[in-house]
Amino acid sequence: INENSWLSEATKKKAIVKLRALILKVGYPDKIEKIYDRLKVIPASEGGTLYSNERAFTVESIKYNIEQLHKEVDRTVWLMAGNEVNACYDPQRNDLTFPAAILQAPFYDLKQDRATNFGGIGTVIAHEVSHAFDNNGAKFDEFGNMKNWWTKDDYAEFKKRTQAEIDLFDGIQYGPVKLNGKQIVSENIADQGGLTAAVEAAKNEGDDLKKLFENFARVWANKQLTESIKTQVSVDVHAPGPERANVQSQCQDEFYKAFDVKPSDGMWLDPDKRVHIW
Repeated sequence: INENSWLSEATKKKAIVKLRALILKVGYPDKIEKIYDRLKVIPASEGGTLYSNERAFTVESIKYNIEQLHKEVDRTVWLMAGNEVNACYDPQRNDLTFPAAILQAPFYDLKQDRATNFGGIGTVIAHEVSHAFDNNGAKFDEFGNMKNWWTKDDYAEFKKRTQAEIDLFDGIQYGPVKLNGKQIVSENIADQGGLTAAVEAAKNEGDDLKKLFENFARVWANKQLTESIKTQVSVDVHAPGPERANVQSQCQDEFYKAFDVKPSDGMWLDPDKRVHIW
């Protein structure tokens, strides 16, 4: 942020305040939420069914959530379980969650070299941090309140760069469908910021950037049926994995140096089309 070329000093200071206020949640919660004491499974021998139990859980969960409306915000609550291979940023709590299940290969492994870990869990960590400064997170302050902390000119420039990210992905053909750049822009902003931060960190350590980019591609590799692709692209706010890996790498100048990519190569993207936000 300090080296950012388009933010004013006033906005930089506010951004750093928000960064320093981030709450980090790693592994699994320290306590079990009280809602679980209220969920009772009625076995089939007592007349319970899958439907009746699911309905009772839903009703109890709604009651529990309504009860929280007039209580102080509990910032220790987790939005994910420890056994979930995922991670998240919550703008209303300004916190980061990295469940234990994602802290394994290919994302992270003690036996992997540092560059490979930077390309995996490093990009994921920085991705979630970057959500604090995507088109949604940017609207919340360090306490999770919806409050504008940007100068007018800075936010106008941010919206301009956000539009460039939308245009970058909009219309990309993926299997049988085309991507909607606006629908997936928040995740793409986070991917862009996450990969940029990981590359910068690896450079500072003198690490092999080829290994970083290779593992960045590895963690997003996937196989999908045509029907799955159609469903994902119609509802998901994330770009399909292979496009996350390829397009974001194309916007990193260090990618071209690491693999000696030339204008005649398929992964080449002209410098004026490469999107840089964070």
